[in-house]
Amino acid sequence: MTQAYYIQGRRTGFLSTVARTAFLAVAAIGGLFMLVFSAAFALFAVAGIAVIGFLVFAFFWAKAKIAGKPFGPKAMMDAQLEQMRKEMEAQMNGQSASKPVGAGPVVDAHRTPDGWSVDD
Repeated sequence: MTQAYYIQGRRTGFLSTVARTAFLAVAAIGGLFMLVFSAAFALFAVAGIAVIGFLVFAFFWAKAKIAGKPFGPKAMMDAQLEQMRKEMEAQMNGQSASKPVGAGPVVDAHRTPDGWSVDD
C-alpha cells in the first residue's frame, strides 16, 4: 500500500498570519514593479519606432527637396497633372486644352451610327 500525504490547510497562529501577509505584500510590490517596468519598456519601444519613422520621413523629404522632385501623394499628383496639361497643349499646337480656338456655341448634336456628331 502507498502512503498518502495531505497538505494541511491554513494554519492559525500569529507567525503564519504575519508570514502570509508579508509574502502577499512582497508579491504585490513585485507585481507593481513588473507592471511599471513593462509599461516603461513599451513607452521606449513606441518612442523608438516614432523616432525611426521621423528619420525616414526626413531623409526622403530632404532627398526630394535636393533632387527638386515633388514629395507626397498630393504633390506628385499635382506635378503629373501639370505635365499632362503641358503635353496636351503641345499636341494641340499651343491651343488651350479647355477651349479650342474658333469654337463657337453648339448648334446641333445628333446621334449617328458612328457615334455623336456636333454641328457648330
